[in-house]
Amino acid sequence: MERLLIFEHDTQTAQTVANIARNAKLEVRITESVKSFLSTLSEERPACVLIDLSMPGPDGFDIVRKLASRGCEADVILTSGADPRVLDAATRVAIARGLRVLGHLAKPFSAPELHWILQQVGHRTGPITDVASGPLGHLLGELAPPTLRQAIENDEFSLAYQPQVFCHDGQLAGFEALARWPQPTHGAIAPERFIPAIERAGLMPEFTVRMVTQALSWFRTCILSRPQTLASGVAQNAPSLSVNISAHNLALPDFPDTMHGLCEKHQIPPALVVLELTETSALDDPVLSLELLTRLRMQGFQVSIDDFGAGYSSMLQLARLPFSEIKVDRAFVSTALQSATSRSVVKSIVELSHALGLRSTAEGIENEATRQFLDAIGCDLIQGYFIARPMSGDKIADWLASTQKWPWRVQGAGPH
Repeated sequence: MERLLIFEHDTQTAQTVANIARNAKLEVRITESVKSFLSTLSEERPACVLIDLSMPGPDGFDIVRKLASRGCEADVILTSGADPRVLDAATRVAIARGLRVLGHLAKPFSAPELHWILQQVGHRTGPITDVASGPLGHLLGELAPPTLRQAIENDEFSLAYQPQVFCHDGQLAGFEALARWPQPTHGAIAPERFIPAIERAGLMPEFTVRMVTQALSWFRTCILSRPQTLASGVAQNAPSLSVNISAHNLALPDFPDTMHGLCEKHQIPPALVVLELTETSALDDPVLSLELLTRLRMQGFQVSIDDFGAGYSSMLQLARLPFSEIKVDRAFVSTALQSATSRSVVKSIVELSHALGLRSTAEGIENEATRQFLDAIGCDLIQGYFIARPMSGDKIADWLASTQKWPWRVQGAGPH
């Protein structure tokens, strides 16, 4: 029977973890000090260790360094009550130091999440190549290229759509299509997990075509065919559709022709389609990327730089490439009410976008106060839970009907 070594200062949490581990057929040892943890690790050589990075006393990274220096071969599970982004970064540090990280859990975590990870103890083979994220994202080794290719060919990936509205008056501006990978048995695999895996597997061209085709088909059938849209004139007042593209797409010389062909097939003007490129994306061939983005813009597509402010090359990317929109990174938007620094960053980005003649969009709007702040500084578009959560395409019609008017207005509407 495999053994789990728990390093957790909270007695109740430790006992809960121990009970779940025993249900997963593991022997359990609990330690509360660095000395006892390290000595037990050396003496008993457990198959897995669970470490609370927020333990009082030594920094959690000290424990990670000690494990790495000892050449620890046990599977590692990291937990913390810190911000999930911090936990994710800590996990990447542990992997970079050579530890076999089986998964990470942000507190409070659920019993099924932990039980699923513990079931993998002793059964994982091969090197660690990426960090898990999301309910099923803790599973490593599941996203091999053949698995991904089969999922793409079987149309296992779906899309959720999140409405965007004009900040000032709440009129519907468009929708962003967000890729999802639902799993009926274990829940959804997070995009932060499967998108990088698809990129590494060299499957992004096929994946992009499938997702864009699905999005355009929904947009033509469910949005552009609505009587209200047709009455207002598709070319002038119809909502837009934002789709995410990878930097890998910009290494394909025929990508603009592919996108234009898909729009022609679905009878959608390219001007209604916004291609979102993450600001932190690495462009392998800057000259080719510049050419392809320029061709896309000449064909009528809008191009957005997503998560602006999240990368060190923001200004360089913005100066070089022909963007038509800046999307402010949600990390700044969501903390704008609490942080003067975040407010200053958001205000500066909005002002910069207008100075360059670009549209500004803010993500992560969760309340009316944030909307009012963004309206005051002149932000153009907003999206977030205050407006609506991402939803399946068949639910959009119900959401539009529930607003009781077209275009929908934010006035008086709380979070959904």
